[in-house]
Amino acid sequence: MARRLLSFWLLLTLSCLTSVKVFAQNPSCSLTSKLYSKDSISITTFGASTVAGINGLQFQGYLKTNFEVCYPGKTVIVSNYGIPSQTTTQGLARFESTVKGKTGFVLILMGLNDAFAIVDNKIKIAETESNMNKMVDIALSYNLIPVLGTIQFLNPTNNKRNQNANFVIRQINAVYKRIAANKKIYFTDINAVLGRDFAGLYQDPVHPNAAGNMRIAYAWFDTINMIIEAKLLSSGLSQNYPNPSVNNTTIGFSLSKSNKVVITLYNMAGATVKTLANTYFNSGYHEILLPTTDLTPGVYIYAMQTPTEQYVKKMIVQGR
Repeated sequence: MARRLLSFWLLLTLSCLTSVKVFAQNPSCSLTSKLYSKDSISITTFGASTVAGINGLQFQGYLKTNFEVCYPGKTVIVSNYGIPSQTTTQGLARFESTVKGKTGFVLILMGLNDAFAIVDNKIKIAETESNMNKMVDIALSYNLIPVLGTIQFLNPTNNKRNQNANFVIRQINAVYKRIAANKKIYFTDINAVLGRDFAGLYQDPVHPNAAGNMRIAYAWFDTINMIIEAKLLSSGLSQNYPNPSVNNTTIGFSLSKSNKVVITLYNMAGATVKTLANTYFNSGYHEILLPTTDLTPGVYIYAMQTPTEQYVKKMIVQGR
């Protein structure tokens, strides 16, 4: 009986997915978003139908909202340069004119139509690889930050052509990951995010539905945040958390370039209590765990100093 009820509940849930509006949850915002060094975030999305959006369903709106939530006060621009049915050869022909004059990030997601063309013996996978290499090189030449996206699987149910295309898609995605590694750029595994959840995340055998587009947006969002943390943070010192602290607390700081960092904990009389760091760190965001069980309850000052900058914040230690 329990199994029947569970099966009925699952069927009811799946049947409602197509009729119930999907509401996006606010993203989890990292501390690094408070230390982003620029006034705006500009994202150019480039590709074929998944980028263009089908039946009014696109990932760009979700992506823009994610950044607006986590980066308040920043201007967020997400542009859509997707054209359905295009191969990477057609994409390459318009890529430079698209990205010329742009700034920030360019997200490249195309290759599904190449997979079909390869299955139909119209092109070779080497052409896809060459096209993507050239697009990445063009983006880098314009000082953009390119991010490659892997392409999603197709629903293979009762469709031999889609089954064959999925075999090619695995090969193309391996090529994209190799290009990203060779050129030392980032990639986002869209294929892994969507997986084979064709009932829950796809509106047809090829394209994501609203829930699928939401997943894609989160995936791009996470990758861009990783890049911001690694390359685009201003130097700064974060408020410790938790604050007040009982057992331990975490102090975060960021560097716009590698540098020597000294972080010192003082009491309110100005006496040094502990030296928390005195070494070189690479650019990006870092955290230090500070045990507080041996500290007298009260208010403390912690200061971060580099050869050219100094930052100071207060923290509170509570008794146990």
